[in-house]
Amino acid sequence: ASAARLGRCLDRAPAAFLEGAAANPELTPEAMAKLVRNPHAPPALLARIGRDRRWIRHYPVRRALVRNPRTPHRVSRALLAHLFWKDLADAAEDARLHPALRRQAEQLVCERLEELTLGERIALARRASRAVITALRARAESPVLRALLENQQLRETDAVAMAGSEDAPGEILARLAAHPKWGERREVRLALTLNRRTPVAVALRLVTLLPLEEVAYLAQQADAPRIVRMAAQRRLEARSPS
Repeated sequence: ASAARLGRCLDRAPAAFLEGAAANPELTPEAMAKLVRNPHAPPALLARIGRDRRWIRHYPVRRALVRNPRTPHRVSRALLAHLFWKDLADAAEDARLHPALRRQAEQLVCERLEELTLGERIALARRASRAVITALRARAESPVLRALLENQQLRETDAVAMAGSEDAPGEILARLAAHPKWGERREVRLALTLNRRTPVAVALRLVTLLPLEEVAYLAQQADAPRIVRMAAQRRLEARSPS
């Protein structure tokens, strides 16, 4: 078949057609990437392609091999380190892929954080998977933390860790307190009131919102900011019978 005909057929062709197409001298790298994305591609064929330097030197082919769940794991894992961070992030989030492959993709993204520009880290934070969220959170960069608050995979444990971080910028702590989801969680509010980096006005407002048993806890915490302890004590006294 001609290159044009191959291009029209490869995304839906059966396995036998794909075997013949892979041997066709008219096959282009773009067509090979389409062949590799075909959900009917046999694992043995994908393995052969993944070992063929003629093809894996082309980035779209490498990416397609990694993203096809039928590609043998040893092939996918060998190619994973040769993908850009965006494609690694996609692989980490792809539920069709083997868990070990997804974990390796996450690890590679975490290892490359220093190499990314701030803008790239911000873009990554908006879509990062679990392990990458933890790594980005630890960097305590305000623009990145703001983007993390938009990430749908962020959990309450992440929000509590951010609220209690001694490295978190005050602006982020204030934003967290005002967040429509996380700012309503009791554990997040308590962590914010105990954090000395939380802006005073924010911490004092949170003291008025916490349940009385947690206010009593705050009043007894020597590590809590003094002004927070005083506000907690005043609130308890105001509720005490005269």
